Amino acid sequence: MFGTFVAGLGLFLVGIKGLGTQLQLLAGGRMRRLLGTATRSGPRSAMLGVMVGALTQSSNAATFISTSLVQAGILALPRAMLIVGFANVGTAGLVLLATVDLHLAALWLVGVVGFLSTRNLERASPLRPALGALLGLALLFLGIDLMKIGATPLRDVAAVREVLAAASGGIAAMALAFLAGAAVATVAQSSSTVTILALAMHEAGVLDFEQALLVACGASLGSGLAVLLLSADMRGTSRRLAIHQALLKAAGAVVFIALLLAEHATGLPLLLGLSSVAGDPQARLAWLFLALQLVSALALLPFGPAVERLLARLSPETQAEALSRPRFIYDQALAEPVTALDLVVREQRRLLDRLPVLADQLRAEPEGPGAPRTAMLEASAALEARIGTFLKDILSRGCGPEQLDRAVALEAALDGLRALRETLGEFGEVAEAVGEAEAATLLPVIHRLAEALHLLLGQLAEFGSEGDAETLAMIGAMTADRSDMMDGLRRRLSRAEPNLPYGAQDVLFRATSLFERMVWLTRRQALLLAPAPG
Repeated sequence: MFGTFVAGLGLFLVGIKGLGTQLQLLAGGRMRRLLGTATRSGPRSAMLGVMVGALTQSSNAATFISTSLVQAGILALPRAMLIVGFANVGTAGLVLLATVDLHLAALWLVGVVGFLSTRNLERASPLRPALGALLGLALLFLGIDLMKIGATPLRDVAAVREVLAAASGGIAAMALAFLAGAAVATVAQSSSTVTILALAMHEAGVLDFEQALLVACGASLGSGLAVLLLSADMRGTSRRLAIHQALLKAAGAVVFIALLLAEHATGLPLLLGLSSVAGDPQARLAWLFLALQLVSALALLPFGPAVERLLARLSPETQAEALSRPRFIYDQALAEPVTALDLVVREQRRLLDRLPVLADQLRAEPEGPGAPRTAMLEASAALEARIGTFLKDILSRGCGPEQLDRAVALEAALDGLRALRETLGEFGEVAEAVGEAEAATLLPVIHRLAEALHLLLGQLAEFGSEGDAETLAMIGAMTADRSDMMDGLRRRLSRAEPNLPYGAQDVLFRATSLFERMVWLTRRQALLLAPAPG
């Protein structure tokens, strides 16, 4: 049971990461417009949420799919909150139908993706990230299914049955039924599955109707807690929907329990009395579970802006997210290609200005602390992807020959910035790989190389900002062929340290090779930034 559950959790997490990554590649203007149309109004977003919940039969899956869309910039957070809230209503279909085959859907997805992946797709084909997103979705489904399979034996565990059967009358016993439902749903990752279990136990006479209802209510809260647990490694805006889902579930559970207590105190037909119209106990419980999901979806709806502010306080934006947010480009600028291209230039200058800061962090005595290197690298990669999508949107809308040439040149410059950032990141990884035994020998060399890179990239950033011929000439002189100098450095160090371990020699070779590549890339980037003659 434990092994199956852990395997399911692993597939679930891999599926989430893969889905998010591929959706970011798909986050073009066409998809944003399509989803924008589908979520143009509150009712449309709510209907989409019901459909997502009904198709996935998992509020957890709906939450993390929506999180991926928000991270990719495809979906706004307020609309995603509506989708997540009403996805809970869609998942009630599992209780109403008492059957779902998520496993079969996942198998079909894997089979289709596997078949299509043999079609020799080009690297630039838009179908590649779409297939990757489908594969991530299939792994997510398989993970949920495996977690449910791993948790299914809980139904036959004597201790679970004894705990549920012990909840027979009285406030304490009713609270025990609620807590038991929450605990089992947290493990099983599915409130609907636990509700179906309560239905079966009620039919078998283990639980009375009110106990089964409390188990279902606790299970709804437990599924919200499960989302929180699965998102424990998330930070910033990516965790806000998970917190929102948990708040929704908690609010629905509080309202339901309050109504049940009020019915006991006043005798008014609020829950048990109204549901008696359905007649059949199983149908009554199924409709009450649906009502619980509706209450959860509607409970916080009037407080949308206040909830957004609360989520921002509970899970504030990370430094990497703030750095990755575009400052100049925006979708409305696409209507004017000339202006849009000017904005791209300004965003690329932001990326260029970060390079000497990244190099500075690798020096022996950095000038300033700045943002963490990992956060800056991650943020720059996300901003590069956003700029690349923006440029593709410009080209897809059509523009004049002059703007077309400029857009292609900016795409080449963006590729150069990406290569510089990736190579500088690898250089940093090499610096971190230096062991304590070789630090005294290798770190001074790496620090000197970092000093040179800091100076070189500073000149490149200055040229990108001012574009004067004198700076370009200086960069040209600084980026002359350095292969002989690097070979000489390696030989001198080998002679000075004849017993240098193989691992340390490998670090030295990688560091000097990456330095040479950075020099070449800097020269190439300067030529790409240089204005065209005449």
